[in-house]
Amino acid sequence: MYEKFTFTKLDARSRQLMVQEITAAGGNGQLYFSRRFNETGNKGWLGWLLAAAKEQDEHWLADQLDAARAMTSIEKRDMPKGGPTPVSVPDTAAETMADGQFNRFYMAAICCRALEDGVPTVRVYRAKYRGVPRLESQALVNTTRDADALLKELRSKELSLKCDLLKPNSGLSVDY
Repeated sequence: MYEKFTFTKLDARSRQLMVQEITAAGGNGQLYFSRRFNETGNKGWLGWLLAAAKEQDEHWLADQLDAARAMTSIEKRDMPKGGPTPVSVPDTAAETMADGQFNRFYMAAICCRALEDGVPTVRVYRAKYRGVPRLESQALVNTTRDADALLKELRSKELSLKCDLLKPNSGLSVDY
């Protein structure tokens, strides 16, 4: 069963800001495309992500990726002793991609909102429960982040991939 995120401020204002952030990222080369996308995934990603931000959620986005078969089924992985070996892509690849990128733009929208409202920090919370949380992600719950600094991190494709709040399956998001 797919567990959804609980986004505390996923309303019209946040959705509008998400769309602005996604559009900007698409226009300046900061939109992340999974290495597991096939041609269908690469062509459809921006449209699906925008549609999810406008009126859907991360679960719908993952369903679109699955329904379109947008992910490859086999990838090559370097093995410790030997060359690259073909391995199956995990069944959860579309969910992980949808969760992470929808949440990236949701958090960017929340940072924008906080700054617009004169609130300089955002608070980390667990937005998705899934089994036993990793200690490193649990330690971030209820901590605060500078909204402007986090927004800059989220707007950068490279920096967002290293963001501790966006580690795969962390289930963390932000609010204020």
